[in-house]
Amino acid sequence: MTDHTEFEPAEIQAGLKAGRFRLIDVREPGEHASERIPEALLVPLSRFRPGEIPEGEGCAVVLHCRSGVRSARALDMCRSQGIELAGHMRGGILKWKAAGLPTERADRGASGLTVPQAVAASATVLVVISVGLAASVSPWWLILAAGVAVLLFQARLTGFCPFSRFFAELGLRSR
Repeated sequence: MTDHTEFEPAEIQAGLKAGRFRLIDVREPGEHASERIPEALLVPLSRFRPGEIPEGEGCAVVLHCRSGVRSARALDMCRSQGIELAGHMRGGILKWKAAGLPTERADRGASGLTVPQAVAASATVLVVISVGLAASVSPWWLILAAGVAVLLFQARLTGFCPFSRFFAELGLRSR
């Protein structure tokens, strides 16, 4: 890893308030959705393209992540393509929170999963269990897999899915 300019969270907060910094969060969307620094823009490292970083519009661009490792990696990627950024935040959002600086959190009722993701995951688990039981206990367990397929097909045709209603009642996000 190359030496990078590291900013302390208090420096970043002051720079954001004064309009001197543009903060880019290189964590993944689920991490950013669950808790984030209010003015940070999301550019996940998994889809990070140095040439596509939003410009600072007169501000110095600073990266951050959870602890500082991924933001340093993103800075290395930028430098390898000749793009110089101001640096990254030392210790990431963990150090930001330890300093008592404000974050935004998703609603307590909303989890990281969306309703469609939860339905797909549940259906997959039920089918895998069904196939496993059919192979080891009785082929009659394939009826469970068929039932899941019928419910998913019915949901696709009608737009109503009982699984979706169940997960929505649990407080999962619709999208």
